[in-house]
Amino acid sequence: MPYKDELNIMATGLSWPSVQPGGLNTYFKSICEELSTRARVHALICSPETPSTPEGLTIHNAGDPRESIWKRRDSFQRKAADLMNAGQIDILYSHFAPYGIGPAIEAKKRGIPVVMTFHGPWNEEMKIEGQGIKHRVKTTIAKSIERKAYKLADHFIVLSETFRDILHRLHGIPLDRITIIPGAANVDRFIPGTNRLAARRMLNLPEGATTVLTVRRLVNRMGLLQLLEAWRTVSERFPNTILLIGGKGPLRGELEERIADYGLRGKVRLLGYVPDHELPAYYQAADLFVVPSQALEGFGLITVEALSSGLPVMATPIGGNKEILRNFRPELLFDGLKAEDMAAGILKMLGNRKQLPSRDECREHVLERYTWPHVADGVEEIFAEVLGKGGMQDDEDRVYRSHG
Repeated sequence: MPYKDELNIMATGLSWPSVQPGGLNTYFKSICEELSTRARVHALICSPETPSTPEGLTIHNAGDPRESIWKRRDSFQRKAADLMNAGQIDILYSHFAPYGIGPAIEAKKRGIPVVMTFHGPWNEEMKIEGQGIKHRVKTTIAKSIERKAYKLADHFIVLSETFRDILHRLHGIPLDRITIIPGAANVDRFIPGTNRLAARRMLNLPEGATTVLTVRRLVNRMGLLQLLEAWRTVSERFPNTILLIGGKGPLRGELEERIADYGLRGKVRLLGYVPDHELPAYYQAADLFVVPSQALEGFGLITVEALSSGLPVMATPIGGNKEILRNFRPELLFDGLKAEDMAAGILKMLGNRKQLPSRDECREHVLERYTWPHVADGVEEIFAEVLGKGGMQDDEDRVYRSHG
C-alpha cells in the first residue's frame, strides 16, 4: 500500500547509471525506484541531464560534473537546503560522502535524521589505484571528507560484513549504529535465457566453446592480471574454452600485453565496455562467471545479477562475494586470491560440471535473499528506527508507518 503522503525521502547519490555507469549508481537508482513505490523520493545527483523516472521519484540535478568537487559539494548543499526549507523532507538517505556532507549539515540544522549507506572506503580505494605526492594529497582530502560526513549520520547501512568491519575499524563507528542490508539484482531484467546458442550468435561469440565471463573495471584490485595468469593453465587443460573480459579502465594496455606474452590470443577476448542493455545477453550466453577481486569488494552486485540470470559464479573469498556464495555453494569460492587458486578452482569445476549449480538453483538463491523489495524492507526498518528516536516522533503528520 503506497504512503506517499506520509514520508518524503531525500536521497543523495553520485549519478545515474544511464549517465555514469557503475555499481554504486545502479544500486542508487534501484533502491530509489523501489522506495518510490512506497514513499515520495527526491534524488539529488550530479548530472547535466535529467533521467526519466517513475511516478513518486523526482530527480534533482544538484551539481555539474565539469566543476570542481568543492563546487559540486556546495551545489548539493544549496539544493538540499532549498528542498528542506520548502518543508518537503522527513529523512536524508545518503550514498556518497562528498555529495552527502552538505545535505547532512542542512539536515542536522533542521532536526532531520540522516541515514548513510557506506558503499566502501573511498580514500582506501583511491590509495590502491595510484601513487605519488599528488595522489597522496587527494587520498588525505578524501579521508577528511569521509570522516566529516560520517560524524553527521544517525545510522549506517552496509552491504556486507566486510564493510561493516571496515567502517567500524577505520572510522570508529559503533557496531550498534551499523546494519547489514545486502544489495540485490533486478530479477525482472536478469533472467535465465532459453537459448544459449542464439545468445552467442547475437553477440558474435564462439558457438561451441566453453565460455567463461567476467565484467569488471580494468583496475588492479579487480584481479584480472591474476585471472589471466590462471587462464594459461585452464586453456592448456581445456583448449576449447574462451575467457571474455568486459569493462574499461587504465589496465587495458597491460592486459593486452599479457595476453600476447602468454600466447592467449584466441583464448581471451577483451570486450571493452559492455553496454547495460547487452549485459543480460552476455550472462545468458556464458557457461560460468568469475569474480577475481583482490580487495575492497563490498557486496558483489554483478554476482547476484549473474546468479539471477541462472549463471553459476566462482569468486575469490573477498567481501560480499564470500558472503553470497558461502550461504549457497561454498565450493564456488576459490581457496585464495592467487592465480593458482583460481586455476585450481576453475579446473575442478570444468572437469566435473555436475558440481556446478543448475540454472534454477542459481536463480532461486537470489529470489530468496537478494531482491530490491527485500532491500527496501530493510531500509524501511532503519528509517522507522531513526525517526522514532528523533525529534519528529511527536509530529503526527510525520509518523512513519511501515507497510508489509
